[in-house]
Amino acid sequence: MSQPDSQLSRQSLLWMLMAQLIVILPLIVEVPVWLTLLAFVSGVWRWQIALKGWPFPSKWVRFLLVVGVCAGLLFSFYGSFSLQAMLSLLVAGFVLKLIELKRPGDLHLLCYLAYFVTGTQLLFAASLPSSLYGLVSLLAVTGVLLVLNGSAAQVSFAKQCKRICVLALQALPIMLILFLVVPRLGSLWTVPLNSSAARTGVSDSMAPGDFSNLIRSGELAFRVTFDDDVPPARQLYWRALVFDSFDGRTWEQSGALDVKRGRRSPQWPQWRDSLALGSEPLAYQVLLEPTAKSWLYALAAFTEVPDNTRVSPGLTLYESRPVNQRKQYSVRSVLDYRLQADGLSERQRAVNTELPAGANPVTQRLAQQWRNDAESDEALLERLLGFYHEHFHYTLQPPRLGEHTVDEFLWQSQTGFCEHFAGSFVFFMRAAGIPARVVVGYQGGRINPDEGYLVVRQYDAHAWAEVWLAGRGWVRVDPTAAVAPERIEQGVEYSLSDTDNRLLGNAFSRRFALLDNLQLRWDALNYRWQLWVMGYDTDAQQAFLSKWLGRVSGWQLALLVIAVVFTVAMLILLPLLLRHSRRRLPPAELAYAQLCGKLARLGLARRVGEAPRQYAARVARERPELAAELETLTALFERASYGGSESALVRLKGAARRFHPRRRS
Repeated sequence: MSQPDSQLSRQSLLWMLMAQLIVILPLIVEVPVWLTLLAFVSGVWRWQIALKGWPFPSKWVRFLLVVGVCAGLLFSFYGSFSLQAMLSLLVAGFVLKLIELKRPGDLHLLCYLAYFVTGTQLLFAASLPSSLYGLVSLLAVTGVLLVLNGSAAQVSFAKQCKRICVLALQALPIMLILFLVVPRLGSLWTVPLNSSAARTGVSDSMAPGDFSNLIRSGELAFRVTFDDDVPPARQLYWRALVFDSFDGRTWEQSGALDVKRGRRSPQWPQWRDSLALGSEPLAYQVLLEPTAKSWLYALAAFTEVPDNTRVSPGLTLYESRPVNQRKQYSVRSVLDYRLQADGLSERQRAVNTELPAGANPVTQRLAQQWRNDAESDEALLERLLGFYHEHFHYTLQPPRLGEHTVDEFLWQSQTGFCEHFAGSFVFFMRAAGIPARVVVGYQGGRINPDEGYLVVRQYDAHAWAEVWLAGRGWVRVDPTAAVAPERIEQGVEYSLSDTDNRLLGNAFSRRFALLDNLQLRWDALNYRWQLWVMGYDTDAQQAFLSKWLGRVSGWQLALLVIAVVFTVAMLILLPLLLRHSRRRLPPAELAYAQLCGKLARLGLARRVGEAPRQYAARVARERPELAAELETLTALFERASYGGSESALVRLKGAARRFHPRRRS
C-alpha cells in the first residue's frame, strides 16, 4: 500500500529522478537547450528539498516559472508550430511537476505522465535500439510504482530490478496477443513530423559539387526486397527527379515536370498510355528512410504503384506530402520500356533543347560541328561517349568551375563526378539540337548476404542523362559508365582512388571485414524489426490472421482475444495467488497444517473450528497409540504459535516431518 504519511520516502524520490532522467535523455536533441537545463535544475532542487529540507517553491515562484517557460517556448518556436513545440511543452510540464511533488498521489500522476512521454521517444526514432531503450524507460517508471506501493520500498536495488523484470515477463504473453490481434488504429510514431526531423537525400536541383558532397555520407537511403532475384547492378537505376531547365549552372525541374505542382500532372492511368512495355514486371518492396521530400524512389517504368501516389510526366513517383517518417511501399516495374517513342510535342522539344543565351559558347560551337559531321544522332552520341572514355577522370575532388561551367569541364579540367558528366552531356546534346535532360536518384546498392535484400546508401546517389531518339523515345545514357564502368557494375568505392575512398561515408567500417560483417548483420536485424514490428499495420495484421485463423468475423475475433487473454492471465495469476496464500500462514501453523494433513489421510481430519487440544483429545480416543506423540506436538505448537518460542518452532518442524502414523490393519 502507499506511504501512510504525506511525505515521500527518499527511495521513491530517487527512483523517480532516475526514471525521469532515462525518459528524457533521448529527447534532449529535440527540445531547446534551456529546457534540458531546467530539467537538471528541477531534479537538483527537489532532491535538496528531500535531503536538506529546502522549502517547496511558493505560489509566486511557480507562477514565474510557468511564465518563463511559456516565454521560452514562444521564443524558441516562434512562427513554427511543430511537433517539437508540443513535445517541449509536454516535457516542461513533466519536469516542473517534480518540484511540487509532495504526496504519493502526486508521484502516481507523474508516473502516468512519464509513460506518455516515453511513447514520444518513438516519434523520432523507431529502430530496434530505440525501441529497446523505450522498453527500459517503461520498466524504470514501473519500478517507481513498485517502490511506492507495498513493502518493496525496503528492497535492495538489485532485488527491485529483478521484480521489475519478472513483472515484465509476466506481461509479455498478453502484450504479444494484443499486439497481433487487436485492430490497428494507427501508432503514435506515425504522426507526421516537421521537415527538420528528417534526413535529406537528393534535392530538387543539381549544380556542380552537389553529389560529391552527398556521396560523402554513409547514411541509409532505403532498402529494397525483391520477390525474385535481384537484377544486375547495371539495371538498378533508382529514379527520382528529372531536370529539364538549366540556367547556366544549376539544373532544375520545369513547370511541366515539377512534382511540387503535382495537381497539374496527369494521373497515372493517363500517363501510362505513353509507355510501351517490353518485359515482364518486376515486383519489389521499398522501405524508405525519412527524406522531407515528396518524391519516392523506384525503377522505371511502373506497372503498379502504391495507393495515393502519382506519376509525373518524367516518371517521377511522388505523393502530396513529404516523407517525414519511414515509409514502406510496393512497386512493380519493367526494366525494358519505351517512353514517348511516338514523338514529342513542339513544347516538349523546345523545353528539352533550350539553353541559356551566351552560356558555354565553345561547347555550343563544337556541338554544332560534331552534329554536322555525324551520320545520325546515335553516331553523335557514341562519339561523345568515346570522348568521355578517353579523356576524363572520375573523382570526388574536382576543381572549382567558373562562369562557363560546361566549357571549363569538357575542354579544360576533364575531371569530375556524376553531376559533371550528366550535366555536360545533356548540355552538349541540346547544343547539337537533340532533346536531352538530366535524371537524378540512386544507382546500384549492396546486397545484404544474410537476408538477400538490397541496401542503398547516400553514397549511391547518382545522376545520368536521357536523350530522345526518333523511334526509341527517351533513352537512358550514363556518361559516368563511359568514364568509370566499375562505378555502375560494382559500386562507387571500386571506381575511386584510395584518397577519394577515404572521403566516402562509412569508410572506416568498410576497410575492416569484421566490422563490415557486423554492420550488415545489424542492418538485417533492424530491417526485420521495421518490417515485422514497426510496419505491422492493418494490412499486415489481416494477412497474419487470415493465414492462421482463416475468415474470422469481428465478434468471433473479440471472443477469441478475451478467452486467450483470460487463460494466459489465469496461468500467470493462479500460481502467484496459491503461493501468496501459503505464505500468509505463520511458520508454526504451516508445520501444524502438515501434521493435520497426515492425520486427514487416515480419516481423522480436523473439524471446522476445532481447537488443537480438542482435536488431539479426539484423535487420542480413536487412536490411543498416538496420544503421547500428539500431546507433545500440540504443546510445541502452542509454545511456538502463542509463546513465540524459536526453539519450540524448530522442534515442531522436525517432529511434524518425522510424524508418520500408520493405518490400522
